[in-house]
Amino acid sequence: MDIRTIAFYNRPFPEGGAETVTRNLAHYFKSQGLRIIIYTSLFKRELLTAKELEDFTIKILPDANNECLPINVEFLRNSLNEEQVDVLMIQGSTVFPFEKLYHIGKTRLIYCLHSIPLWEIYDLRNLKSCQLSNPTFIRRMEFIFLRKPVYRFTDKLKRRYLKLYSKIHHNTDRFVTLFPEYYRQLFRDLQKYDHHPDQKKFAAISNPLLPPQEPTHCPKEKIVLFVGRFSHCDKRIDRLLKIWHQIEDSVPGWRLILVGDGPEKENLHKLAKTLKLKNIEFTGYQSDVASFYRRATFVCLTSDFEGFGMCFAEGQQYGAIPVSFDSYAGIRTITRNGEAGILVPPFSKRQYAKRLKAAMLDRECQIRMREKCYQQASEYKLELIGSQWLQLFKDLD
Repeated sequence: MDIRTIAFYNRPFPEGGAETVTRNLAHYFKSQGLRIIIYTSLFKRELLTAKELEDFTIKILPDANNECLPINVEFLRNSLNEEQVDVLMIQGSTVFPFEKLYHIGKTRLIYCLHSIPLWEIYDLRNLKSCQLSNPTFIRRMEFIFLRKPVYRFTDKLKRRYLKLYSKIHHNTDRFVTLFPEYYRQLFRDLQKYDHHPDQKKFAAISNPLLPPQEPTHCPKEKIVLFVGRFSHCDKRIDRLLKIWHQIEDSVPGWRLILVGDGPEKENLHKLAKTLKLKNIEFTGYQSDVASFYRRATFVCLTSDFEGFGMCFAEGQQYGAIPVSFDSYAGIRTITRNGEAGILVPPFSKRQYAKRLKAAMLDRECQIRMREKCYQQASEYKLELIGSQWLQLFKDLD
């Protein structure tokens, strides 16, 4: 398929992880002579550079409340046709008029899943009653005693979201996951629940990394690093603080540094105070994370799940060693099954503390893993990932 114009849809833009992927790929496609259009519902113009505003055509949907409203569908249909868009990449949003745009005109639709398949189930099962919208006493009791047991002990959620994924799959030209293991599992689930998936529509392409800021080979300090959003349902940073509580007195000179912000910030500060943690630092949000990766020996996540674990791949560019629960298939690829990182049985805080401490005290292990990290990071170079996308576009005929 001859490609001249690539479009993306990101609900918010350019703030967020999937939005960073859009920006990175857009720069690469632009460098290959392609025209770039970005559709969005929630646009923050001030977060784009002057060069990006010049290089990308930004189109904002008329009504930000719901992408599937008739006014938005009509806008997208007309714009995709007028702009002669060859490919529209929908970045993670499941609320989108797939069936209204599929095979309407020349535009091919590609859906990009930026997390593990069925991540919504984990999210709802870990939701606290206080996090409900309008959490009245009656609503919280109903959630705790009625909805939550159904979510946890039946397949109601799985059926609900497989139906959603099936609709997306049948109304797009490609369904792209971050790792092959993800789409294989999704394919099996869709088959099991009689959704009749088409295996030829699935593909896997990892997230790209921008070139690291030199220098990348730096003397390491005794730093254990967390980078990410402070959220409870997926990140479970409270586990990391409890793990640090177990080991900090036995590893003198080491520090735990947490870079990020989010709704769990206050709770995490309170927990650190309750646990009387000493060698810990909350830096808040930082636009320049490279300086932390350069100094850190380890990058730690204690998440229930991750789609990709961007901080791991970014850290590996600077020789920071990932430490993670072995709770999602992608982490085995990122760590080369434990050669370029440390895998811990989920979700044992005792085993996590034991393995992290052993690595902190083993300099030879650190040197060996660090070299593997540099090698693994090269798998996510922008040019390599971008060329995989170009090949996928060609194969759409």
